[in-house]
Parts: sequence; C-alpha cells; structure tokens
Amino acid sequence: MSTDALREQIRMQVRKALGAASSPAPAADASVAALMRRFEAGYETMSAEAIVACFAPDVVWILPDSRVLNGREACLAFLKERFASPTGPKFSDSHMNVLGQTVVQNYKVSVPLPGGQTGTYDGTDVYQIRNGLIARKDAYWKQVGMPKPTTPNKATASPIGVVVPLRVGTAAQAAALTDLFKRLAASPALLQAAQSGLLRFDMRVDEAAVKAVAASGGATGGSSGGASAMAATTAIDPAACCPSCKEGKACECKDERCDLQAHKASESVPELKGVIGEKLLKTLPASVKTVRIHPKAVLTPLGKEALRKRGITIDRGSKT
Repeated sequence: MSTDALREQIRMQVRKALGAASSPAPAADASVAALMRRFEAGYETMSAEAIVACFAPDVVWILPDSRVLNGREACLAFLKERFASPTGPKFSDSHMNVLGQTVVQNYKVSVPLPGGQTGTYDGTDVYQIRNGLIARKDAYWKQVGMPKPTTPNKATASPIGVVVPLRVGTAAQAAALTDLFKRLAASPALLQAAQSGLLRFDMRVDEAAVKAVAASGGATGGSSGGASAMAATTAIDPAACCPSCKEGKACECKDERCDLQAHKASESVPELKGVIGEKLLKTLPASVKTVRIHPKAVLTPLGKEALRKRGITIDRGSKT
C-alpha cells in the first residue's frame, strides 16, 4: 500500500470515528490546506501578524505548558515576544494531515535549557477550523532524547555516618586526640565503624601549633623531635585503654578496677577484647609477638588465621 493510500485510509477512519455524515468535498480540503500553508509561512518569516490573520477572532490557543491564550490580541502579544527572543523554540520536520475541519500537525522542536543544553521534543498540534479560520489550536510536546536521571549506586554510595569535629592546637587537644586513637584500638566496634566510614573525623589544626612544631624541628622531616611529637599524638597503646587506667582508677571502658602497675607490666602483651577479627589484628604493631585473649572475647576464624600468619602466640589467661 502506498503512502498516499495509507493516509487516505487513516482519514476515512477518523471521519467515521467523528461521526461525519459524509466526506467533505475536495474543495473544502483544499481550502483548509491553503489556510495551513499561510499559517506555516507566517512561522517561516517570523511574522506574528500573518499567523494571527489565520486565527478566528475568538481563537483559543492551548500551549504545551497548559497556558491558554484567548483571542487574537493575546496570541499576537505572545508571538511577538517569542520571535523577539533569541532563545525561542526552533521548529522542524513539520507534517500536516488535513482531516476535514480538523488538522493534525506533527513536528520537532528544540528548546534551550539551563547549562547550555538543548531539549528536543516531539510536537503534535490539533487544529479545529471554523468558517475558514483556525478556531482552536491545542499543542502537545513530548520530551525525547534526554538523559535519564541517575540513581545512586547503593554499592558505591558513601555511607551515612557520624562526623566528629577535631581541633588540635593545644596540649590538651593533642592529648584528647591521643586518647581517641587509643579508644579506637581498644574497641573493635568503633574501629570497624571508622574503617567503614560510618565514623568519620573532620580535623582542623591550629596554625600557631603547626609553627610551634616546625620551630622545634618537626618540619625538618628527619629530626627525631618531629617523629617524637607525631608519636606522642598518634601512638596506640592497647594496654592503656582510657585516662582512668593511666591513673589507676576505675576503667571507663570495661567498668572494673584496673591496676596501673599491671598495665605497665603487660604493655608488651596486649589484651584483645570484643570480637577479634582480621581488621583488629592489623592494628597491632609489628613488635607484638604474644597477645592475651580476654575471657569474654570472641576470636573469629579469620582472626585466628591472621594470628597464625604473623606468628603471634595466643595467651588465653586473664590478667591478675
């Protein structure tokens, strides 16, 4: 079937659906087609007056964004504003189908978007003709060819966690930072949260403190003073799990009495608590050859294998 025959078949089906008593005379179709040619010529020459001359005085123009223009004056003002704008829509690939007193127009339209992008739409306008003029123009735009919004990948998205602000500028703040690292070493749960990103730190260093360290030789890179200053801030001592332990008071971590001298005697044999896995064992210094397992601690198979690979001996006895 040829294209013309297919179009004629579609016309007949539409006329039948609209309940037309009989097919309009060819002269009527020709008159409507001539009207639409004048209408399109107005767009090609960007003549608002020529376009509005094709409208009935009480024309109703429904825009793609659902705004409604009533009457020739409203349509004329709208067209003049559109043609005056350099960023107005650009139309192409227009095809008219005249179906008696109804005209269906298909086309493409490009519209500038923020950010220098361009939106492309498939447009369809439906015209109702009355007394040789356009009485109603209803426009529909369907967006095509635009990228779909991206959804975050759950596997790679950053976990939502707690951000702890840290300020280092005084001796007291440096001591607090040292204590923080000791608590991380003593608590597998906190250490795992920090490693997974659920617990994050936002550290700010006071400029005066940096200059003081530099003045003492810490900025030379090779001096022992700089290394000592860094070690004093970040050293992890598993035996000293909190400030109370250092002072021989009640331990704040495990709610029992701790003997300071016992801590000192066991500095070379750290006691592991909680769930002992591979990640926790990676925090042990290379000098550690023996570890003590707390009676309530749980040693995972991966943790046991990690101890075996490093040649670390397990002492399951409790502290006295």
